[in-house]
Formats: sequence, structure tokens, C-alpha cells
Amino acid sequence: MFLLSNTALRKIFVDGFYRTHAGMLVFVFVMLISYCLFINTLGTVMPDQIDFWQFFFTISLVSNPLIMAFYLIASALYAYKSLKYLLNQLILPQQEFLYYSFTSTSKKQQFFYWCVVLAHIFIPVWCYTLYAIMIGIVFGYYLISIGILFFQLLLIIAGAYIILKKSNRLIESSKPNWLIRVSRKWNKPVFLLYSFQVFNQFKLAYLLTKLLSWILISSIFMLFSDIEDNARLLMLITSCIVLAHVVLIYQERIFNDRYLSFLPNFPFSKPKVFFSFCLNYLILLLPEICWMATRFGLITSFELAALAFSAILLFRSLLLLNGGQVKGFLIGVFGLFFLFYLFIMFGLGLMLIPINLVMAWAVFKRNYLNDNSFGI
Repeated sequence: MFLLSNTALRKIFVDGFYRTHAGMLVFVFVMLISYCLFINTLGTVMPDQIDFWQFFFTISLVSNPLIMAFYLIASALYAYKSLKYLLNQLILPQQEFLYYSFTSTSKKQQFFYWCVVLAHIFIPVWCYTLYAIMIGIVFGYYLISIGILFFQLLLIIAGAYIILKKSNRLIESSKPNWLIRVSRKWNKPVFLLYSFQVFNQFKLAYLLTKLLSWILISSIFMLFSDIEDNARLLMLITSCIVLAHVVLIYQERIFNDRYLSFLPNFPFSKPKVFFSFCLNYLILLLPEICWMATRFGLITSFELAALAFSAILLFRSLLLLNGGQVKGFLIGVFGLFFLFYLFIMFGLGLMLIPINLVMAWAVFKRNYLNDNSFGI
């Protein structure tokens, strides 16, 4: 039973993990680590110091607590990724036989099997860890070397325990999240459904978008700290905010094509369809709009919001020209962003608002319902 269980788990989970993450493993454990080990130092180095500099990263790992902390964090992230992969595989329909066959053994044996699986997955990490331990022992850093190995063993044990609990739990139907439970009885306008989709399914993309938006705002203010209230600078920041949201704009096109393809059959006029989807971005851009209103005043924030919404409408209309292809969409977005930059630098930023609206409406009106798809 041990050999059969071990072989089945290895083929299903270990082999599958390496196939799925082969690219990541090749990059991290071959390209990056080989570079760190065999990098040539900059400048003139004495021959007797070359070996030391080639092993500098490994020596720092077992001698510097800060470098060790970074390595332990990297090990924890690798363990999290491994655990997430195993749990996702465990709930697949083709793996349900494990709930009726593998779980018939004792929990002690199951725990041991999962430890073996995770140990196999940790082989790339352990190869470098053992190499670092040998270097640490040679140079007399015994405590940190043992501590790294002990920490990784704890990660494997903790992961095996979590999988054990999950695999012995009855399969439950998925429960709706808090947003669906709270908004179940609300009247949801059809033009706002994408906002619910973002907060329900695209939370990570939304948070990363807001993080990118904040980074762009902070970076521009740091570069131009002496001209914070310059109108051109604020318009450039607004253009960067819109640029940070291109992923959500593209995802809206996919959402509309997949779930709202019936909408053209409704008696909605083209202007209503064209402008009504701005309600989504009024909600998605609410943090940035509130920030503008509290920092730059009502009139200035209204102008910046108008510029942002006109650019969003133009970017959305671009998706009608190339059938929703990512490459063409990104080329068009960055090309328009460069034109925005030129207009803003020449003091013509406010002219972009009517220009964007006219161009967006012209593209939308001409290409609406092309190919019998709701490509908005």
C-alpha cells in the first residue's frame, strides 16, 4: 500500500508540479543562482579574492541574518505556492478518488505520504540549502545553517498537516462570498454588473491596479516635487492613473462579450450604451477621485476626472478596432498615452477632453455590433 500510494501521489502531484512550474524553476534555480555563484566582480580583484567573491552570496546567506531572512521568506513563498498547487489539484474532479481510497489509510500514514510529496517538491530548494550548509560549516556558521534546514522542515510539516486536514474533510459545495450574500437582494443595474464582477472575482487585479496607480502618483510627485500644483503635472498624473487601469478596461471587454452578449437585443440607444458603462469606472476610480477632490479642489478635480473618463472611453473604443487582441490594444494605448503627453506638455491638456470624446464616439458608432458581438 505504501509503494502504491507513494507512486500515485508522486505522479499526480510532484510530476504535475514540476511540469506546471518548469519555467519558474529553470529561471530561479538555474539562471539566477548560477549568476550569483559565478558572477565576475566589477573592477580589479586580486587572484586570491576571486573565489571569495564568487561565493559571496552563499556565505552571506549563512552569515548575515538579513540575507538569511530574505532566503527564509523566499522558502516560505515557495512552500505557499506548492501548497496552493496541491490544494487546487486536490479539489479537481479527477482527483476525487483519493477521498475514497487514499483516506482509508491511517492519518499517520497519510501525513507521512504528504511529507514525502512536499519533500520531493522541495528538492530544488534543498539542493541550494545543502550547498549553503556545507559552505556554512566550512566557515564555522553552524547555527544559521541548521536553522535554515530546520525552518524548511517545519514548512514541509505544516504543509503536510494542512493537506491532511483538507483531504479528510468532506467535499463541500462552494459558498458564495460576502459580496454576493450582502448584495443578493439589491437591484443591480446591468451597466454596473462589471463592478460587482471586479469585487467578486478580480480582487487581486483591482488591488494591484491601485498599487500601480499609487506608485505612479508617488513617483511623479517625487520627480517633480517643486511643482506639485502645476496643471500639466496633474494631467500627466491623471493619464498615468488611466494607464494603470488598462487591465480592468480589457477585462471589461471580455466580461461584456461573455456575459452581456444579450444586451444589444434590448432597446438601449447607442449614446446610453456608450456613456452608461462609465458608472463602472466611477466606482473603480472612486479612491483616486476622492484623493483629487480633497487635495486639489472641486473645479480642478472635476477637470481631471473629465480627462480620465474621456481617456477611458477612448481606450474602450480601441477594443472595437482589433477584435479585442491584447497586442494591438496595448500598442494603441501606449501610442495614445504618448500623444497625451505631448498635448499636456504643450499646455493643451484640456483640449484632450473633447478630442477623446469625439474620437471615442466615432469609433464606437462605426464599429458597434461588428461581428455580431457585444464588443464594448
